[in-house]
Amino acid sequence: MQEPMPDTLTDAGAGTLAAAVRRRLKHAVAAQLAPYDLTLQQFWVILVLLEQGATSLHPLAQQVWMDDPTASRVVKGMVARGLLSTRPDPKHGRRILINLSPEALPLARELQVLANEMKFSLVAGLDLEQQAALKHGLRTMIANLDAMLVGLPASAGERDEVAS
Repeated sequence: MQEPMPDTLTDAGAGTLAAAVRRRLKHAVAAQLAPYDLTLQQFWVILVLLEQGATSLHPLAQQVWMDDPTASRVVKGMVARGLLSTRPDPKHGRRILINLSPEALPLARELQVLANEMKFSLVAGLDLEQQAALKHGLRTMIANLDAMLVGLPASAGERDEVAS
């Protein structure tokens, strides 16, 4: 059952607050990315590759909460724009490795600074103990939701919704 929309967020339940944070975060990040002509998905791909280096499609998709077909489309578009490069994986004959193109490294470093600024702004006003309690509570809610899904068929695109 869906929570009724409260008049103010002061009266909102945990689910409504989580949804409000997700919506606002999505809009805030998208607004910050507008000058770069990047989608949220492209932003996360760039950050993951900058932090972890070359990887194949499936692990990349998992780290940015996309299914493999969606990640493949995102990667292909980014390769076409010159943001990513691909090469055969020397350890696996059929796998390709995806990495940032050398031309994209300055942009990636700039986006990493932007991401760090956004992370800091997101928790402004919360001390370390409050941040830890918030993270714990959110992880507990995620685990509770995962437990509710055990035994149910996976819905199409359920992981995509997390990434968008």
